[in-house]
Amino acid sequence: MPETQETDASTNQPTDLGSTSAIGRRLKAYYDDVASEPVPDRFMSLLDKLDAAEAKSRSKEGN
Repeated sequence: MPETQETDASTNQPTDLGSTSAIGRRLKAYYDDVASEPVPDRFMSLLDKLDAAEAKSRSKEGN
């Protein structure tokens, strides 16, 4: 993978990030892969139960 030179947005001058920049790009690519994975059904079920419990708690506070 060829290394591209990064620039500082405030000065538009090249920055010397070298391998740090490459590590950042790889970490972002890894994060994007993980973030695009579907949420497991068991976890969604737990979130639904939490939402129901919070809604029930709010309705009791309103009475």
